[in-house]
Amino acid sequence: HKLYRSNEGNCYKALLKLEDERIIETVLMSPKPGHWTTCISSQVGCALACTFCATGTMGLLRNLTSEEISDQVLFWKQFIKNEGADFSLNNIVYMGMGEPLHNKKNVFASIHELKNPDTFNIGSRHISVSTSGMVKAIYEFSEEFPQVNLAISLHSADEEHRSKIMPINKRWSLKDLGESLQDYLDKTKRKIFIEYILLKGENDDLQAAQKLATWLKAIKPAHLLHTNLIVYNETDSTHEQATKENARAFKEYLMSKGIQATIRKNLGRDIDGACGQLVVLDQK
Repeated sequence: HKLYRSNEGNCYKALLKLEDERIIETVLMSPKPGHWTTCISSQVGCALACTFCATGTMGLLRNLTSEEISDQVLFWKQFIKNEGADFSLNNIVYMGMGEPLHNKKNVFASIHELKNPDTFNIGSRHISVSTSGMVKAIYEFSEEFPQVNLAISLHSADEEHRSKIMPINKRWSLKDLGESLQDYLDKTKRKIFIEYILLKGENDDLQAAQKLATWLKAIKPAHLLHTNLIVYNETDSTHEQATKENARAFKEYLMSKGIQATIRKNLGRDIDGACGQLVVLDQK
């Protein structure tokens, strides 16, 4: 396998070779000093073909086993130990390659393994699973893991635009997704993180912000929804990143409507380790 380190030293990316020679990527990053998070993959490639994500260009090669998923955490734990580093791993996010809820059986098994007090002993609240909106699986997730964090890759609150950039929306609409999130909040009373990539000229103006605010406000209580705005990391797609001004105006509009929002810091761009940049095309 290969390891890349970002210039700022706050992000590492590893290419790990699996037994069948397939390769996956996993990332270790520090969004704030002394605080480390690993972003782990759940599939080799991804079937969902979201237009802004490089992983989707690979198609789905196969699901990872639960062991291959939890081994990524083991890899970083050993890496930290070998570095003699004075930090430990705080959080695990299922946001690497693949759609975690598309590989539900193995992802669920790996979460149980990470929570197991005899092995990894990671608290539920330090684990997050991100989904593009596999609605049926969200209902099951909230039953099985009421304390594990849920993040939703939303990226558009306009039905037509979302279907264009995220084909999964044709299967489960924004309405279906909203209902599953309402169910999650009713059951768990836990915060949901809404991920929203700002794409220049597509979903970054105040009209788009208004649609997003309206969609979010239909889900109650509003204080349990937190929107992470992500300035797009360019890949080989036709999308472009929104300007800083637009990102700020978008955030301010949401805040003015009583919606919690932050602009997420992009780490690891220089090693193609940032959101939506994970891709290994040279697979056997």
